[in-house]
Amino acid sequence: MAVTKTASTKTAAKKPAVKTEVKKDAVKVEKKVTALKAAAPAKAPAAKPAAAKAAVAAKPAPTKAPAKAPAAPKVEAPKIEKPAPVAKTEPKAPAAKEKKDKGAKKAAPYSSNGEIRVELSGSVAGCTKKQIRTVQALGLKKIGDVRVHKDNPAINGMVRVVAHLVKVEKVVKN
Repeated sequence: MAVTKTASTKTAAKKPAVKTEVKKDAVKVEKKVTALKAAAPAKAPAAKPAAAKAAVAAKPAPTKAPAKAPAAPKVEAPKIEKPAPVAKTEPKAPAAKEKKDKGAKKAAPYSSNGEIRVELSGSVAGCTKKQIRTVQALGLKKIGDVRVHKDNPAINGMVRVVAHLVKVEKVVKN
């Protein structure tokens, strides 16, 4: 009867072989590293002639600063060049034109004592949140609602935001 190896004995036989190969590779790498380290100091500078040695001996020995580790290379950001200013092509205004009068009064702030009538004529369905909130701020809830507001820049700005949804009329007081 023939004896067969089981799976566990097969894998057990393979494991030591792998470990020994890894150890052999590690030993080879260590030998190469030590050989390179040993070879580096062996490169000594060539012997100087006697006359050069005498000249060096006559000079006082310079003091050496402690050796610094080489600095990491600095990476500089790319420099961005600013474009040159563009010359204006417009001709200069002739001196005969009117100049602004320094003493002139500034325009008066917006003043209107009138009122405007705002009517919601379109649905707010599908409108942005800003437009819906503006319609609500104007006091309009459903199509056909009408509100009368003072005619001022704040209300005019609100009406411009929802101009496609409202009808605006000036109110004339009798």
